[in-house]
Amino acid sequence: MKRLTLQSALVLAVLLVAALAVSMAVQPEKQEPIKGEKINVTGQLSCTFCTLAHPDKPCQKGCCTGCIKAGDPALLTAADGNMYILLGNEIKKPVMTPERMEMAGSKVTVKGLLVKGKGIQAIFVDSMDKAEAKAGETKTEPKEEPKEHQH
Repeated sequence: MKRLTLQSALVLAVLLVAALAVSMAVQPEKQEPIKGEKINVTGQLSCTFCTLAHPDKPCQKGCCTGCIKAGDPALLTAADGNMYILLGNEIKKPVMTPERMEMAGSKVTVKGLLVKGKGIQAIFVDSMDKAEAKAGETKTEPKEEPKEHQH
């Protein structure tokens, strides 16, 4: 009889630990507000590797898609030469959705929050569309108070 009781207690303990782990995983993480300035930039969407390793050759769509799927950050290069690493505006959400991946290797317009720090500039992307404006066109909008980017 002791064995059955010990087994029951062990099973109950395992179930409680599993339930606790699941409840902790389901709780959303709090995201700190992102500080930056709103920006609209039109340029070439590519992978960081090819753009930096072969600056004289444009990265082709298939190559860009493969590099980004392998973990290479998406990069936007404006006509003036400025480069922006593209980041998702939500914690643990990829910037390159399947719809956006279709635009790899082409000209796009990105709207989001521009952040700069220690030699790097990035855009936390709110939207990305096929380019309609002239390549390299960059617009900044008036500064707003930082807001949380959770949807």
